[in-house]
Amino acid sequence: MIKYMRYFTLSILMSTAVFTMMLGGYWMLFAGAAGVLIGLGLDNVIGDDLDDPKYTHTWILNVQLFSTLPLLLALTLAFAWQLSSWDFLGLGAAFQFVAGIDPFALRAENQWYHYVMGIFSVGMMFGVAGTNVGHELTHRTWSKPALIVGRWLMAFTSDASFSIEHVYGHHKNIATRHDPATSRRGENVYGFALRSTIGSYRSAWNIEKERLAKFGYSVWGWRSQMMRGNAMTLTYFAAFAYAAGWLGVLVFAVLTVYGKLYLEFVNFVEHYGMVRVTGAPVEPRHSWNCNKRISGILLYNLTRHSHHHAMGEKPFWELRAYPDTPMMPAGYLSMIILALIPPLWNKIMIPRVQDWDRRFAKVEELALIQEANAASGMADSFELKQDEYANGQAVVA
Repeated sequence: MIKYMRYFTLSILMSTAVFTMMLGGYWMLFAGAAGVLIGLGLDNVIGDDLDDPKYTHTWILNVQLFSTLPLLLALTLAFAWQLSSWDFLGLGAAFQFVAGIDPFALRAENQWYHYVMGIFSVGMMFGVAGTNVGHELTHRTWSKPALIVGRWLMAFTSDASFSIEHVYGHHKNIATRHDPATSRRGENVYGFALRSTIGSYRSAWNIEKERLAKFGYSVWGWRSQMMRGNAMTLTYFAAFAYAAGWLGVLVFAVLTVYGKLYLEFVNFVEHYGMVRVTGAPVEPRHSWNCNKRISGILLYNLTRHSHHHAMGEKPFWELRAYPDTPMMPAGYLSMIILALIPPLWNKIMIPRVQDWDRRFAKVEELALIQEANAASGMADSFELKQDEYANGQAVVA
Protein backbone atom coordinates (compact mmCIF):
# COMPACT_ATOMS: atom_id res chain seq x y z
CA MET A 1 0.00 0.00 0.00
CA ILE A 2 2.95 2.34 0.59
CA LYS A 3 3.68 2.36 -3.14
CA TYR A 4 0.23 3.93 -3.63
CA MET A 5 0.19 6.21 -0.61
CA ARG A 6 3.51 7.89 -1.38
CA TYR A 7 1.91 9.65 -4.33
CA PHE A 8 -0.50 11.38 -1.95
CA THR A 9 2.45 13.54 -0.79
CA LEU A 10 1.60 16.39 -3.14
CA SER A 11 -2.12 16.24 -2.31
CA ILE A 12 -1.37 16.39 1.43
CA LEU A 13 1.02 19.28 0.90
CA MET A 14 -1.55 21.22 -1.11
CA SER A 15 -4.40 20.49 1.31
CA THR A 16 -2.30 21.83 4.17
CA ALA A 17 -1.30 24.82 2.06
CA VAL A 18 -4.96 25.78 1.53
CA PHE A 19 -5.44 25.91 5.31
CA THR A 20 -2.23 27.86 5.97
CA MET A 21 -2.98 30.30 3.14
CA MET A 22 -6.18 31.33 4.92
CA LEU A 23 -4.13 32.04 8.06
CA GLY A 24 -2.21 34.73 6.19
CA GLY A 25 1.04 36.29 7.38
CA TYR A 26 4.12 34.10 7.32
CA TRP A 27 1.90 31.06 6.90
CA MET A 28 1.51 32.01 3.24
CA LEU A 29 5.09 30.84 2.75
CA PHE A 30 4.26 27.28 3.83
CA ALA A 31 3.80 25.64 0.42
CA GLY A 32 6.93 27.22 -1.03
CA ALA A 33 9.08 26.47 2.01
CA ALA A 34 7.84 22.88 2.19
CA GLY A 35 8.47 22.44 -1.53
CA VAL A 36 12.07 23.61 -1.17
CA LEU A 37 12.68 21.52 1.95
CA ILE A 38 11.28 18.36 0.36
CA GLY A 39 12.46 18.90 -3.21
CA LEU A 40 15.91 20.21 -2.40
CA GLY A 41 16.81 18.87 1.04
CA LEU A 42 15.28 15.41 1.21
CA ASP A 43 15.85 14.72 -2.48
CA ASN A 44 19.60 14.85 -2.03
CA VAL A 45 19.54 12.80 1.17
CA ILE A 46 17.19 9.92 0.43
CA GLY A 47 18.79 8.98 -2.88
CA ASP A 48 17.58 7.07 -5.91
CA ASP A 49 14.55 4.90 -6.57
CA LEU A 50 15.30 2.09 -9.00
CA ASP A 51 12.25 -0.01 -8.20
CA ASP A 52 9.72 -0.73 -10.93
CA PRO A 53 6.64 -1.91 -9.00
CA LYS A 54 3.47 -3.17 -10.64
CA TYR A 55 0.17 -1.43 -9.85
CA THR A 56 -3.16 -3.22 -10.03
CA HIS A 57 -5.39 -0.62 -8.37
CA THR A 58 -4.60 2.25 -10.71
CA TRP A 59 -7.84 4.05 -9.84
CA ILE A 60 -6.12 5.12 -6.59
CA LEU A 61 -3.40 6.82 -8.60
CA ASN A 62 -5.96 8.50 -10.84
CA VAL A 63 -7.78 9.87 -7.78
CA GLN A 64 -4.55 11.54 -6.77
CA LEU A 65 -4.10 13.07 -10.21
CA PHE A 66 -7.66 14.34 -10.63
CA SER A 67 -7.75 15.80 -7.10
CA THR A 68 -5.03 18.24 -8.13
CA LEU A 69 -7.38 20.64 -9.94
CA PRO A 70 -9.78 21.29 -7.02
CA LEU A 71 -6.88 21.53 -4.57
CA LEU A 72 -4.90 23.96 -6.72
CA LEU A 73 -8.03 25.98 -7.40
CA ALA A 74 -8.76 26.16 -3.65
CA LEU A 75 -5.21 27.32 -2.94
CA THR A 76 -5.37 29.94 -5.69
CA LEU A 77 -8.73 31.31 -4.53
CA ALA A 78 -7.51 31.38 -0.92
CA PHE A 79 -4.65 33.61 -2.03
CA ALA A 80 -7.07 35.78 -4.01
CA TRP A 81 -9.11 36.09 -0.80
CA GLN A 82 -6.01 37.37 1.00
CA LEU A 83 -5.60 40.03 -1.68
CA SER A 84 -9.23 41.14 -1.44
CA SER A 85 -10.61 43.72 0.99
CA TRP A 86 -13.91 41.87 1.39
CA ASP A 87 -15.11 38.31 1.91
CA PHE A 88 -14.37 37.04 -1.61
CA LEU A 89 -16.70 34.12 -2.39
CA GLY A 90 -17.58 33.92 1.30
CA LEU A 91 -14.33 32.03 1.92
CA GLY A 92 -13.57 33.89 5.13
CA ALA A 93 -16.92 33.11 6.72
CA ALA A 94 -16.70 29.47 5.61
CA PHE A 95 -13.18 29.11 7.04
CA GLN A 96 -14.21 30.72 10.33
CA PHE A 97 -17.18 28.36 10.62
CA VAL A 98 -15.14 25.22 9.89
CA ALA A 99 -11.85 26.03 11.64
CA GLY A 100 -13.07 28.32 14.43
CA ILE A 101 -10.37 30.86 13.52
CA ASP A 102 -11.02 34.48 12.55
CA PRO A 103 -9.20 34.97 9.21
CA PHE A 104 -10.40 38.58 8.90
CA ALA A 105 -8.41 39.67 11.95
CA LEU A 106 -5.38 37.76 10.70
CA ARG A 107 -5.66 39.28 7.22
CA ALA A 108 -5.66 42.77 8.71
CA GLU A 109 -2.14 42.10 10.02
CA ASN A 110 -0.68 41.16 6.62
CA GLN A 111 2.32 43.10 5.35
CA TRP A 112 3.44 43.49 1.73
CA TYR A 113 6.19 40.89 2.10
CA HIS A 114 3.65 38.31 3.20
CA TYR A 115 2.03 38.61 -0.22
CA VAL A 116 5.43 38.09 -1.85
CA MET A 117 5.66 34.86 0.14
CA GLY A 118 2.21 33.92 -1.11
CA ILE A 119 3.27 34.51 -4.70
CA PHE A 120 6.32 32.32 -4.14
CA SER A 121 4.17 29.50 -2.75
CA VAL A 122 1.29 29.62 -5.20
CA GLY A 123 3.58 30.09 -8.21
CA MET A 124 5.60 27.07 -7.18
CA MET A 125 2.42 25.00 -6.91
CA PHE A 126 1.39 26.20 -10.38
CA GLY A 127 4.57 24.55 -11.62
CA VAL A 128 4.87 21.50 -9.38
CA ALA A 129 1.17 20.60 -9.33
CA GLY A 130 -0.55 22.41 -12.21
CA THR A 131 1.98 22.01 -15.00
CA ASN A 132 3.23 18.60 -13.95
CA VAL A 133 -0.16 16.93 -13.50
CA GLY A 134 -1.51 18.83 -16.50
CA HIS A 135 1.32 17.31 -18.52
CA GLU A 136 0.40 13.80 -17.38
CA LEU A 137 -3.29 14.22 -18.17
CA THR A 138 -2.96 15.94 -21.54
CA HIS A 139 -1.03 12.94 -22.80
CA ARG A 140 -4.23 10.91 -22.41
CA THR A 141 -5.60 11.93 -25.77
CA TRP A 142 -8.12 9.08 -25.62
CA SER A 143 -9.79 10.49 -22.46
CA LYS A 144 -11.88 13.65 -22.76
CA PRO A 145 -12.15 14.15 -18.93
CA ALA A 146 -8.37 13.89 -18.60
CA LEU A 147 -7.82 16.40 -21.41
CA ILE A 148 -10.30 18.87 -19.91
CA VAL A 149 -8.82 18.68 -16.41
CA GLY A 150 -5.29 18.78 -17.83
CA ARG A 151 -6.00 21.90 -19.88
CA TRP A 152 -7.59 23.69 -16.92
CA LEU A 153 -4.46 22.88 -14.91
CA MET A 154 -2.20 24.20 -17.67
CA ALA A 155 -4.36 27.34 -17.91
CA PHE A 156 -3.04 28.48 -14.52
CA THR A 157 0.20 29.21 -16.36
CA SER A 158 -1.51 30.58 -19.50
CA ASP A 159 -0.46 27.40 -21.28
CA ALA A 160 -3.52 25.35 -22.20
CA SER A 161 -2.00 25.24 -25.69
CA PHE A 162 0.60 22.90 -24.15
CA SER A 163 -1.78 20.02 -24.86
CA ILE A 164 -1.29 20.69 -28.57
CA GLU A 165 2.37 21.55 -28.96
CA HIS A 166 3.76 19.16 -26.35
CA VAL A 167 1.94 16.07 -27.55
CA TYR A 168 2.02 16.70 -31.30
CA GLY A 169 5.11 18.89 -31.58
CA HIS A 170 7.63 18.38 -28.80
CA HIS A 171 7.37 14.58 -28.70
CA LYS A 172 7.80 14.45 -32.46
CA ASN A 173 10.66 16.94 -32.71
CA ILE A 174 12.58 16.39 -29.45
CA ALA A 175 16.36 16.88 -29.68
CA THR A 176 16.16 18.48 -33.13
CA ARG A 177 16.41 22.10 -34.23
CA HIS A 178 12.68 21.97 -34.99
CA ASP A 179 11.80 21.68 -31.30
CA PRO A 180 11.60 25.00 -29.41
CA ALA A 181 11.53 23.10 -26.10
CA THR A 182 14.94 21.45 -26.60
CA SER A 183 17.70 23.54 -25.04
CA ARG A 184 20.81 23.91 -27.15
CA ARG A 185 24.46 23.59 -26.26
CA GLY A 186 25.84 26.83 -24.87
CA GLU A 187 22.36 28.29 -24.35
CA ASN A 188 21.47 29.71 -20.93
CA VAL A 189 18.16 29.10 -19.23
CA TYR A 190 17.02 32.72 -19.47
CA GLY A 191 17.28 33.03 -23.23
CA PHE A 192 15.90 29.53 -23.60
CA ALA A 193 12.79 30.29 -21.53
CA LEU A 194 11.87 33.19 -23.82
CA ARG A 195 12.66 31.29 -27.03
CA SER A 196 10.78 28.19 -25.92
CA THR A 197 7.71 30.10 -24.74
CA ILE A 198 7.32 32.02 -27.99
CA GLY A 199 8.27 29.11 -30.21
CA SER A 200 5.99 26.63 -28.45
CA TYR A 201 2.97 28.91 -28.64
CA ARG A 202 3.63 29.61 -32.32
CA SER A 203 3.99 25.89 -33.00
CA ALA A 204 0.75 25.08 -31.17
CA TRP A 205 -1.03 27.81 -33.14
CA ASN A 206 0.18 26.40 -36.46
CA ILE A 207 -0.70 22.81 -35.53
CA GLU A 208 -4.22 23.81 -34.52
CA LYS A 209 -4.63 26.08 -37.54
CA GLU A 210 -3.68 23.21 -39.85
CA ARG A 211 -6.04 20.80 -38.07
CA LEU A 212 -9.03 23.14 -38.28
CA ALA A 213 -8.32 24.06 -41.89
CA LYS A 214 -9.06 20.44 -42.87
CA PHE A 215 -12.64 20.99 -41.71
CA GLY A 216 -12.95 24.51 -43.09
CA TYR A 217 -12.78 26.23 -39.69
CA SER A 218 -10.73 29.20 -38.49
CA VAL A 219 -8.22 29.06 -35.67
CA TRP A 220 -9.88 32.23 -34.35
CA GLY A 221 -13.26 30.56 -33.89
CA TRP A 222 -14.86 28.86 -30.90
CA ARG A 223 -13.88 25.41 -32.19
CA SER A 224 -10.23 26.37 -31.76
CA GLN A 225 -8.47 24.80 -28.80
CA MET A 226 -6.19 27.83 -28.80
CA MET A 227 -9.11 30.20 -28.25
CA ARG A 228 -10.73 27.96 -25.66
CA GLY A 229 -7.42 27.62 -23.86
CA ASN A 230 -6.96 31.38 -23.76
CA ALA A 231 -10.50 31.71 -22.40
CA MET A 232 -9.64 29.29 -19.60
CA THR A 233 -6.77 31.49 -18.48
CA LEU A 234 -8.93 34.62 -18.76
CA THR A 235 -11.36 32.97 -16.35
CA TYR A 236 -8.64 32.88 -13.70
CA PHE A 237 -7.73 36.49 -14.45
CA ALA A 238 -11.40 37.44 -14.05
CA ALA A 239 -11.57 35.74 -10.65
CA PHE A 240 -8.59 37.74 -9.39
CA ALA A 241 -10.04 40.94 -10.89
CA TYR A 242 -13.30 40.25 -9.05
CA ALA A 243 -11.40 39.64 -5.83
CA ALA A 244 -8.98 42.56 -5.88
CA GLY A 245 -9.45 44.69 -8.99
CA TRP A 246 -6.40 45.66 -11.01
CA LEU A 247 -4.13 44.57 -8.17
CA GLY A 248 -5.57 41.10 -8.54
CA VAL A 249 -4.97 41.16 -12.29
CA LEU A 250 -1.37 42.22 -11.76
CA VAL A 251 -0.74 39.57 -9.12
CA PHE A 252 -2.19 36.78 -11.24
CA ALA A 253 -0.07 37.96 -14.17
CA VAL A 254 3.02 37.56 -11.98
CA LEU A 255 1.81 34.15 -10.80
CA THR A 256 1.13 32.84 -14.28
CA VAL A 257 4.53 33.95 -15.60
CA TYR A 258 6.31 32.61 -12.53
CA GLY A 259 4.55 29.27 -12.79
CA LYS A 260 5.25 29.06 -16.52
CA LEU A 261 8.95 29.53 -15.85
CA TYR A 262 8.99 26.28 -13.90
CA LEU A 263 7.92 24.45 -17.05
CA GLU A 264 10.61 26.10 -19.14
CA PHE A 265 13.28 25.51 -16.50
CA VAL A 266 12.32 21.84 -16.42
CA ASN A 267 12.38 21.64 -20.23
CA PHE A 268 15.85 23.17 -20.14
CA VAL A 269 17.34 20.60 -17.77
CA GLU A 270 15.56 17.61 -19.35
CA HIS A 271 16.84 18.12 -22.89
CA TYR A 272 20.02 20.19 -22.70
CA GLY A 273 22.48 19.57 -25.50
CA MET A 274 20.76 16.52 -26.99
CA VAL A 275 20.79 15.93 -30.75
CA ARG A 276 18.79 13.55 -32.97
CA VAL A 277 18.43 13.12 -36.71
CA THR A 278 15.06 14.48 -37.79
CA GLY A 279 12.65 11.61 -38.37
CA ALA A 280 14.80 9.04 -36.55
CA PRO A 281 13.14 7.10 -33.71
CA VAL A 282 13.09 8.81 -30.33
CA GLU A 283 15.09 6.63 -27.95
CA PRO A 284 15.58 6.73 -24.16
CA ARG A 285 19.07 8.16 -24.72
CA HIS A 286 17.57 11.37 -26.15
CA SER A 287 16.50 12.76 -22.74
CA TRP A 288 18.23 13.35 -19.43
CA ASN A 289 16.85 10.92 -16.88
CA CYS A 290 16.58 11.25 -13.10
CA ASN A 291 15.84 8.55 -10.54
CA LYS A 292 15.85 10.67 -7.39
CA ARG A 293 13.18 9.23 -5.14
CA ILE A 294 11.62 12.46 -3.85
CA SER A 295 11.58 14.17 -7.26
CA GLY A 296 9.82 11.12 -8.65
CA ILE A 297 7.18 11.11 -5.92
CA LEU A 298 6.43 14.84 -6.07
CA LEU A 299 6.42 14.94 -9.87
CA TYR A 300 4.61 11.65 -10.54
CA ASN A 301 7.65 10.08 -12.23
CA LEU A 302 8.09 12.91 -14.72
CA THR A 303 11.72 12.40 -13.73
CA ARG A 304 11.77 9.08 -15.61
CA HIS A 305 11.94 11.16 -18.71
CA SER A 306 13.91 8.76 -20.86
CA HIS A 307 11.10 6.21 -20.78
CA HIS A 308 8.46 8.93 -21.09
CA HIS A 309 9.85 10.19 -24.39
CA ALA A 310 10.41 6.71 -25.72
CA MET A 311 6.78 5.81 -24.91
CA GLY A 312 4.83 9.02 -24.34
CA GLU A 313 1.47 7.30 -23.96
CA LYS A 314 2.54 5.41 -20.82
CA PRO A 315 0.88 6.58 -17.56
CA PHE A 316 3.31 7.64 -14.86
CA TRP A 317 3.02 4.41 -12.88
CA GLU A 318 4.29 2.36 -15.83
CA LEU A 319 7.45 4.41 -16.37
CA ARG A 320 10.64 2.50 -15.61
CA ALA A 321 13.88 3.69 -14.04
CA TYR A 322 16.17 3.07 -17.05
CA PRO A 323 19.37 3.44 -14.97
CA ASP A 324 21.63 3.06 -18.02
CA THR A 325 20.37 6.21 -19.77
CA PRO A 326 21.93 9.72 -19.65
CA MET A 327 21.51 10.73 -16.02
CA MET A 328 21.12 14.09 -14.30
CA PRO A 329 23.62 14.57 -11.46
CA ALA A 330 20.93 15.76 -9.02
CA GLY A 331 17.18 16.07 -8.47
CA TYR A 332 14.92 18.43 -10.38
CA LEU A 333 14.91 21.42 -8.03
CA SER A 334 18.67 21.17 -7.61
CA MET A 335 19.08 21.10 -11.39
CA ILE A 336 16.87 24.17 -11.79
CA ILE A 337 19.00 26.08 -9.29
CA LEU A 338 22.15 25.05 -11.15
CA ALA A 339 20.60 26.23 -14.42
CA LEU A 340 19.91 29.65 -12.90
CA ILE A 341 23.69 30.07 -12.44
CA PRO A 342 25.05 29.59 -15.99
CA PRO A 343 28.79 29.34 -15.12
CA LEU A 344 28.05 26.62 -12.58
CA TRP A 345 25.69 24.87 -14.99
CA ASN A 346 28.35 24.85 -17.70
CA LYS A 347 30.96 23.50 -15.32
CA ILE A 348 28.75 20.57 -14.35
CA MET A 349 26.85 19.83 -17.55
CA ILE A 350 29.35 20.35 -20.37
CA PRO A 351 31.38 17.28 -19.30
CA ARG A 352 28.15 15.30 -19.18
CA VAL A 353 27.21 16.42 -22.68
CA GLN A 354 30.65 15.31 -23.81
CA ASP A 355 30.07 11.98 -22.11
CA TRP A 356 26.78 11.68 -24.02
CA ASP A 357 28.70 12.25 -27.24
CA ARG A 358 31.14 9.49 -26.32
CA ARG A 359 28.77 6.86 -25.00
CA PHE A 360 25.32 7.48 -26.44
CA ALA A 361 25.60 9.24 -29.80
CA LYS A 362 25.27 7.22 -32.99
CA VAL A 363 27.36 7.64 -36.11
CA GLU A 364 24.60 9.43 -38.00
CA GLU A 365 24.44 12.04 -35.23
CA LEU A 366 28.10 13.03 -35.38
CA ALA A 367 27.56 15.77 -37.95
CA LEU A 368 24.79 17.21 -35.75
CA ILE A 369 27.14 17.16 -32.77
CA GLN A 370 29.73 19.12 -34.70
CA GLU A 371 27.10 21.59 -35.88
CA ALA A 372 25.73 22.02 -32.34
CA ASN A 373 29.20 22.54 -30.91
CA ALA A 374 30.06 25.14 -33.55
CA ALA A 375 26.79 27.01 -32.96
CA SER A 376 27.16 26.96 -29.19
CA GLY A 377 29.63 29.83 -29.01
CA MET A 378 31.64 27.53 -26.73
CA ALA A 379 32.99 25.09 -29.32
CA ASP A 380 36.30 24.59 -27.52
CA SER A 381 34.47 23.59 -24.36
CA PHE A 382 32.24 21.01 -26.03
CA GLU A 383 34.66 19.60 -28.59
CA LEU A 384 36.10 16.11 -28.14
CA LYS A 385 39.08 14.49 -29.74
CA GLN A 386 38.15 12.85 -33.01
CA ASP A 387 38.52 9.28 -31.78
CA GLU A 388 36.38 9.93 -28.70
CA TYR A 389 33.10 10.37 -30.57
CA ALA A 390 30.39 7.74 -30.38
CA ASN A 391 32.38 4.97 -28.74
CA GLY A 392 34.93 5.24 -31.52
CA GLN A 393 32.32 4.20 -34.06
CA ALA A 394 33.48 6.93 -36.43
CA VAL A 395 36.23 9.48 -36.81
CA VAL A 396 34.99 13.01 -37.36
CA ALA A 397 36.69 14.64 -40.29
